Amino acid sequence: MKFQISNFKFQILKRYQIGRISKQFIFLIFFLTVHCSLFTVHCFSGESAITFYNIPTPIAFPSGITTDSKNMVWLVELNSNKIASLHPETGTFKEYDIPTTKSYPTDIISSNGALWFTEQDANQIAMFDSKTNTFKEYEIPTPESQPLRLTIDKSGNVWFTEFFGNKIGKLAPSSGKFKEYQIPTKMSQPMGIVADNIGMVWFIESQGNKLGRLNPASGEIKEYQIPFQFCVPNEITIDKKGSIWMSARKDRKLLKFNPASSTFKDFTLPGKGVPEGIAVDGNNNIWYADKRGSKVGRLEPKTGEFFEFNIGLPNGQPFDIAVDAKNTVWFTELGNNKIGKVDSATLSKNLSQKHDSGVMSIKLDGKQKDLLKQKQ
Repeated sequence: MKFQISNFKFQILKRYQIGRISKQFIFLIFFLTVHCSLFTVHCFSGESAITFYNIPTPIAFPSGITTDSKNMVWLVELNSNKIASLHPETGTFKEYDIPTTKSYPTDIISSNGALWFTEQDANQIAMFDSKTNTFKEYEIPTPESQPLRLTIDKSGNVWFTEFFGNKIGKLAPSSGKFKEYQIPTKMSQPMGIVADNIGMVWFIESQGNKLGRLNPASGEIKEYQIPFQFCVPNEITIDKKGSIWMSARKDRKLLKFNPASSTFKDFTLPGKGVPEGIAVDGNNNIWYADKRGSKVGRLEPKTGEFFEFNIGLPNGQPFDIAVDAKNTVWFTELGNNKIGKVDSATLSKNLSQKHDSGVMSIKLDGKQKDLLKQKQ
C-alpha cells in the first residue's frame, strides 16, 4: 500500500494531540509497531476468531467506532472526512461525506437512530440521521476548542471534551443549545468521557493526570489524582457494576476506579503493549486495542488474567474498539485500512479447545505473580 506520508503524519499528530512537536517524531510514531514476544503460545489448527473487512476509501484512517441498537457498525474516517456503516451480515459498507470539509472526525456514538460525532478541526458536534441520511452540525461556542471524545447520558444529552478549550461541553439536541463547564486544572487536555447510570459525567485529563467527575445538577467538577505520575491516560469506559476504567499509555496499564471508595487499582499489560481504545463486554470483561503490539486484548477483572490475540496483519495497528449487543468485538485497524471483528462464540470455542489462529499471551496483573500460568 502506498501511503501519503506527509498527510498521514499530520493525522497521527491530530490523534495524539502532542502539540507542536517535530515532524521527525511524528514519523517515528507512524512506523513504531512492536510485537510482544512474552511467553507466547502458537496454535495453528483452530478456526479463526478474527475477520477483517476492507474499508472502501483508501487510507481512510478509521479513528472511532461504535455499534447501534440493530448491531450495525459505524465508524468515522478522519482522513477521508466521512462516516461509514458496516452491515455485519453482508459485510458491505456505506460511506457518507461530512458536509464540512476537512472537519477531522475523531469519535462517534449511537443513540436512537442518530449517530453523533465530533468534528475536531471544524469545532463542531454533528449528527447523522440514519433514517434520512442527513447531517446536522452544531458550532461549539468556544473557538478552536478541539472536541475529541463524546458520550450520551440517559436523557439524551451529548457530552464532549474540549482538548484545547479545557472544558466539558454539553449539547441538548432538543434545543440545540450548548453549556460549557471549565475544568479546574489548567491545560488539563481532556480526552475520554463517559456518563454513568446515575447522571454523573466522568472524563480523563490526559495532561492533568487526573480523573474528573462532573455533576450536571450542580455543575461541580471533582478531580481525582491518578496515583501513577505522567501515565498519559486517554480513553475511558464504565463497567456493569459502575466501576470506571481507563487506559494509561505510558505505563501500559488498565486502571480501575471505584467511585464508592475513591480508590484505584492497576492492571499492567503483558509485554510492551500500549492500550488505546477500551470497551466492556456483556460479561464485564475489559477489551482494549493495542496499536503498538498489533493485538487486541481482553482482561478478566475477577482473576486479573489477560488474553491477547495477535491480529495477524503486517503493520497491523488496531486502534479503537467497541462491543455490540451480541458480545461481538469490533475494532478499527489503521495500518491496513480495515475493520476487524472478534467473534465471541468462535473465540470461546478456540480457547476451550486451546486453539487460535493467532498468537496468545497470558499474564496476571501487575500486582500478582508474573505469568503464573500459560495455556499450552
